[in-house]
Amino acid sequence: MIRYLSVFTVLILSGCNYFNQTPIHCESMVELSQLEKCAQSGETYSQYNLGVRYMNGIEAPIDLEKAFYWTKLAADKGYPHAESNLGLLYYKGWGVSKDDKKAFEWTVKSVKQGHIPAYVNLGFLYSHGIGTPVNWKKGIEYYQLAADADIAEAYQNLGVAYRYGKGVPQDSQKALEMTKKAVDRGSQLAIYNLSGIYSSIGKREEANSLLRKAAELNVVPAQADLAGKLAESAKTEAEKQEAKQWLEKALAQNDPYAYTVAGVLYSEKNNVFPINEKKAYEYYKKAAELGEEKSQTILASWYWEGRYVPKDEITAVEWFERAANNGEIKAAKKLVEIYGQGSKNIPKNEVRKQYWQDKLSE
Repeated sequence: MIRYLSVFTVLILSGCNYFNQTPIHCESMVELSQLEKCAQSGETYSQYNLGVRYMNGIEAPIDLEKAFYWTKLAADKGYPHAESNLGLLYYKGWGVSKDDKKAFEWTVKSVKQGHIPAYVNLGFLYSHGIGTPVNWKKGIEYYQLAADADIAEAYQNLGVAYRYGKGVPQDSQKALEMTKKAVDRGSQLAIYNLSGIYSSIGKREEANSLLRKAAELNVVPAQADLAGKLAESAKTEAEKQEAKQWLEKALAQNDPYAYTVAGVLYSEKNNVFPINEKKAYEYYKKAAELGEEKSQTILASWYWEGRYVPKDEITAVEWFERAANNGEIKAAKKLVEIYGQGSKNIPKNEVRKQYWQDKLSE
């Protein structure tokens, strides 16, 4: 399974100054009530900062509806930092209904104003096909622009791209180089990806140490993977409980990768989690609905084969299409086969077959 690409970057502004008939000076870490006065007076920087406070729980309770409200006010005035964060809120569905198209539109607005962290975000949207068709080449372009500005998340995402040959030729040395740069610049997610690289080249001790470090830093995919590793090797009751605890932490964050790992753990034999087809299906479906392409492919295969669920070729093809549109090669290959041969409920379709063949050759 592909290691995670860095998700959206949230930049916290250093401070703000508001001048009107009664000047108010607002630093970034002033009392919440003082910052609210600035924001309510219409001061753009304060509205943005207040949104950041409520989004991240910085000297304020986490309140995503308030985060959206204040971020939107600042974004509507064309403030690029707020436009970028508004894209994040729409993408996550935080404080507002999830809307990938609006996430893309607001991120583009921020990029057009030269806001560098938004370049990483736009690259992420292109490479994942969120609010726009999957386009790894464009994704790489924006990651590279952000990397030129020494942004940690850009190096992290380029590391993933080089490791798996997404939008660039596969290059393990560049993958390692970029990922290390990201770690050196403070990317916690890159610690997790570096553990994966070390694991793939046989440096097990370093890999395991980095995986645990990332999990302890609350990197969700690291928590899920650590649960999976422990589930495979656990012998004592303490080890089994630790596996369960890490999976619970990951699942509590509504993360599609965590749901996918849970689906695997409940559908494949291990030392901790008993086979439970109902739970496995529920977790794969949650992940699939959140756009996780591996789960979409697994779910499609189950419907196609009638495994754990009643056989349903039409639903299967719908999920294969969604997975393929998200860049999942296995799903695209299966669609070529299905449309080329036809089945009881799916007629042959040379146009769709050719479409996916062309996509595979891109």
